[in-house]
Amino acid sequence: MTPSLYFACLLLLLLILILILARLIYTNIIQPGAVYYPTPTSTVKKMLTLAKVTSKDTVFDLGSGDGRILIEAAHHGTTAIGYEIDPLLVHQSRQTIKKNKLSHLASVKCASFWRADFNQATIITLYLFPRYMNRLQKKLEKQLTHPLLLVSHDYQFPRKKYIKKKDNIFLYRFNPL
Repeated sequence: MTPSLYFACLLLLLLILILILARLIYTNIIQPGAVYYPTPTSTVKKMLTLAKVTSKDTVFDLGSGDGRILIEAAHHGTTAIGYEIDPLLVHQSRQTIKKNKLSHLASVKCASFWRADFNQATIITLYLFPRYMNRLQKKLEKQLTHPLLLVSHDYQFPRKKYIKKKDNIFLYRFNPL
């Protein structure tokens, strides 16, 4: 291997490591949230069925990952808006939405949902670690101007009673105070 090829390989490796480190810092320190873990398709369908999603709804998916909930909601004729902090997942979501010709119904914002205005939503879906559930509940109770349904995969709100449960999916109703 020539010295210039060796140097180019080292530079490429260094660049890859820097990108990986930057992504880890961004998603774990600057904008922390749940770890990305794709929701199984069967769970996505159960979540949307439990919430009785219709074309009249606007679904917000908090931490939308690869966009699978947005896409499934859009297949129901629903407006679906995702919030995702990982730029790579946002790009992947947008490409999948475009490929499925659902851009007129589904979109994803590269932003923290902590800064979102939920008053456009009629249904919220999420997979959020328990340590953030109280904070989200306070935000919703403070901000909402209309009732909405929230579907949580795996984790419950510690200070709120769900109205329905199916397997590890919890349905909540939030009303303005």
